[in-house]
Amino acid sequence: MHKNLKYKIVLFAFLFSCIFAGAASAAGFTAFTGQVNAEGINVRADATVGSSVVCILTKGQLVEVALEIYDWYKIHLPKQAPSYIKKDLVECIKNASEKCSSAKVIGDRVNIRLAPSESSWILGKVDNSTVVNIIQDEGKWFKIEPVHQSFGWVNKKFINSKIVVIKEEEKPAVALQPMATLQPVAAQPSTQLVVEGMVSPYGVVLWRKATHKLVTANKETYFLKGNREGLNSLNYRNVKVTGKLISAKDSRYPIIETAIIEVLD
Repeated sequence: MHKNLKYKIVLFAFLFSCIFAGAASAAGFTAFTGQVNAEGINVRADATVGSSVVCILTKGQLVEVALEIYDWYKIHLPKQAPSYIKKDLVECIKNASEKCSSAKVIGDRVNIRLAPSESSWILGKVDNSTVVNIIQDEGKWFKIEPVHQSFGWVNKKFINSKIVVIKEEEKPAVALQPMATLQPVAAQPSTQLVVEGMVSPYGVVLWRKATHKLVTANKETYFLKGNREGLNSLNYRNVKVTGKLISAKDSRYPIIETAIIEVLD
């Protein structure tokens, strides 16, 4: 067989195996909420280091991972990502001030782009009747809030699948009173707990600011104190919470100060 023909056959077989392996990996993937593990991480327009940078992620930021291909995660674009849509492909929804703050898409498979130019990267596509929120009028384009159907790519090594919820900052210490006026203070419990269940929003529980609750498979209820933004991203997800019990053991609804939260579904 001719040497060049053999080379082409081997190259074709290699490329086919790579494509098949990537497709198989994508088919078995389950979407999850991940956490950025380093500062200043690039979100790129494609799964290559040479593609355009869409935006920058900060350490601890939560992202929705939609797909995995080789060393890259495809994520739903965060709110700081720039996104643009052509004016003639949307119809403004007027509000009381007559300012176009939102618009309805009037075409199918309309491109969302990285910059106000038809030659810029396509970040996603939206269908007819999709409503977009407008940030700024830029000539023939609208700058909009990122839609759920727009994506970027991040190297896998910068995204953790386990979420660490950062504790709220401690309040400033109260100035000490003269010794004669000090009153004995009861010791606070500090029992470490690990519980599993579904997270849901609740509100504020007295002064402890426990904004969410967790209900276990046995219908036991715990209140959770922690980073509100992190907990909001986990609403109606099954998780494992590790934290400190900061209420009395015999409380009807014990309160946990969260240290680590792992997503189970």
